[in-house]
Amino acid sequence: MVRPVLRLGLVLCAAFSAAAAIGQSPPPAPAAVPPPPLAPAAALAPGSMFRADPAHTGQYASPPITAVRAQLWRLQAQDGIESSPAVAGGLVFVGSNDDHLYAIEAATGQQRWRFRAKNDVSCSPAAADGLVFVGSDDGNLYALDAATGMEKWRYKTGGDVNSSPAACAGLVFFGSDDKHLYCLDARAGVEKWRLKTRKGIKGSPAAAGGLVYVAGEGGEVYAVDAIAGTERWWFKAQKGIIGSPVAAEGILYVGDDGGNLYALDAATGQQKGLFKADKGIQTSPAFAAGLLYFGDNDGAFYAIDVAAGQIKWRAKAQKAVRSSAAVAGGMVYFGSDDGCLYALDAATGEQRWKFRAAAAVRSSPAVSGGVLFFGDDKGGVYALSGAEPPPPPAAPAPAPAAPPSALPPPPPPPVAPSALPPPSAPAPPAPPATSLVPLAPLVPPAPP
Repeated sequence: MVRPVLRLGLVLCAAFSAAAAIGQSPPPAPAAVPPPPLAPAAALAPGSMFRADPAHTGQYASPPITAVRAQLWRLQAQDGIESSPAVAGGLVFVGSNDDHLYAIEAATGQQRWRFRAKNDVSCSPAAADGLVFVGSDDGNLYALDAATGMEKWRYKTGGDVNSSPAACAGLVFFGSDDKHLYCLDARAGVEKWRLKTRKGIKGSPAAAGGLVYVAGEGGEVYAVDAIAGTERWWFKAQKGIIGSPVAAEGILYVGDDGGNLYALDAATGQQKGLFKADKGIQTSPAFAAGLLYFGDNDGAFYAIDVAAGQIKWRAKAQKAVRSSAAVAGGMVYFGSDDGCLYALDAATGEQRWKFRAAAAVRSSPAVSGGVLFFGDDKGGVYALSGAEPPPPPAAPAPAPAAPPSALPPPPPPPVAPSALPPPSAPAPPAPPATSLVPLAPLVPPAPP
């Protein structure tokens, strides 16, 4: 059983209180006029992008799945699934290393369509305003019609696009291995701006409060004006970063490959606190109800009370946790390289259930309508439900047989001959037929 532990041997800055910034560049003076907040996108559905929303909180508006009562369906792709599903309009969108993006009926698991890129699709798609946005190792970001899979436009970068796009307010933000952060018009695919970064970008940008936050492979964390594309501040972590930051309550949280989790002031970049995990952190933190959830490469999974600056609880998987957590209805879900999808009580860390997939689970789960969607490294895409499966349809009742009619009496049997008269004597006459008793019918006759 996965349970909280008390001896940790970890370093925690109490209350994420002020700590000396490690390699941080001096933040610039605050702008005189703060950037306007991004207008909400009218067509965004809960869970329609990586980490559920533009701020990447990992919170999903869904009932809890306290027990798996049904595997609704499983679709098999031709190669591994690192992409995390996005759910919108009754469809589940997920990429595969078989070079395809799949659109799957959420209720039945039937494939609606699939789109072929020119290389792996390991990043997670985002769906907004009838379009699906996804990147590929072929260097393109694609915009597809969500209903048909028809390509609307593509934008070519100079490197792999593993950075999952964030769609917000008619804009799409994403990074590339070509050392740039991009902002495109979502409808037309026209570049609004690009920002040169010091290293390539694997993680997904988070958008909140008029700023876009993204981390690079060299450990740099950037805050960029979402409209103008100008850099507001940057911070240097100790090690490289491939995960994505989460913006919550004025603080930006992000982990690095050295096991350091940083708490930065979202407006200025000033370091507010530092947490040291056992091993490197390649997951993106989730934030809900004052707790921060994330896993590390040693299989540990943490819940941190950010106000108290204390570990609320700690759980342990059998292998590395590279699947970012999803929180919904008081439950937290994550996958592990041990091939299991874990479901824990978000407040206590008590394991409620686990589901064994066919291979390592690095795909981050998405939750929608009481159903949990995720993929595994052998190409399986799963839908798990906490509801009882519907009973199979009853077999149709056989048509009632027509009642048989009364059979007419059989003809009277021949009368056994009596002793034969002498040959010379004439045969005696046969007795009258009325002396025979007729047989009763086999069944009573039908009533009149």
